[in-house]
Amino acid sequence: MESVSLSDRILATVAQGTDRFALHFMEKLWLSAGGPNTDSDRAAQEEFVEVYGAGIERGEPLAFFPQPPIPHVEVQNIGRLRGGRREHLSWHSGYRTWDPQYQNEYDGYERNTQACAEAMLHEGYGHDTVICLHTWTTGYFALQRQVYMADKLYRAGLNVVLPMLPFHGSRNPAGSRFGGQFFPGTVPQRTNEAFGQSVWDVRSLVRWLRAEGCGKVGVMGMSLGGYVAGLLASVDAELDFAIPMIPMVSMADLLWEHGAEHPIRKEAERRGITLDLTRSLYRVHSPLELAPRLPAERLMLVAGTGDRIWSREHVERLW
Repeated sequence: MESVSLSDRILATVAQGTDRFALHFMEKLWLSAGGPNTDSDRAAQEEFVEVYGAGIERGEPLAFFPQPPIPHVEVQNIGRLRGGRREHLSWHSGYRTWDPQYQNEYDGYERNTQACAEAMLHEGYGHDTVICLHTWTTGYFALQRQVYMADKLYRAGLNVVLPMLPFHGSRNPAGSRFGGQFFPGTVPQRTNEAFGQSVWDVRSLVRWLRAEGCGKVGVMGMSLGGYVAGLLASVDAELDFAIPMIPMVSMADLLWEHGAEHPIRKEAERRGITLDLTRSLYRVHSPLELAPRLPAERLMLVAGTGDRIWSREHVERLW
């Protein structure tokens, strides 16, 4: 039997406590942005399932993820690097909602319509590029640089690009306390469309980077970013690699499993809402429902053995 050192046990205990705090924080943050309507019954949820499941029912699961055009990107030089420069990139997202009746409301989140990223780029052409997708609630480029050890990746010869996902950072609605308060969350339309927009915006960025003369381009992401990385591996066959790390695997399972004792789940069950129905509601963007378009040698999954938010078993399902 493999022995476990005292330091490992202490670290595991601290990490599990951190996970419990994170889960409690996630619950409070989601509900503060508008919890599920307890007046919604099974029929209302099934209507959303019908709208967002239309492409899947037609046998076109990728219809939810149309290819975006190359965007017009405004580039601002924000610093020099050895052999390169740091730039702030911004562009109009141009994302159109799958549900046309939701477009006006979604456009009402004006700050979210402006996509942005920070880039560490080498001089010249042909440098391979890694796009690092941040975790939930992370809306600060400085923190993203630390989490992904961007300086080390840059010194290894890679371009490093840090996009801001929808409803995070400068894309968060005015007055919100934290990035991620609005996405992902308990409002099905907003959550579904924001996942669609996440894929749209990153693919737009990839197309622009290729047009600017980058070499190979791939993505890596953790948690929420890992979920988007998994989606991209199932949508964009032109990516050179994808690395989901401790990824969110199923939006439905996240809400269901960690809300086991919550009164909102009990009320939902009383109204006939089940785990299967919830899975159908978010099925349109679940990487578990899609086949990878990248070969296995261009994919890598990373799981945490003691992760209390996404267990190893969840990540194995994705593998």
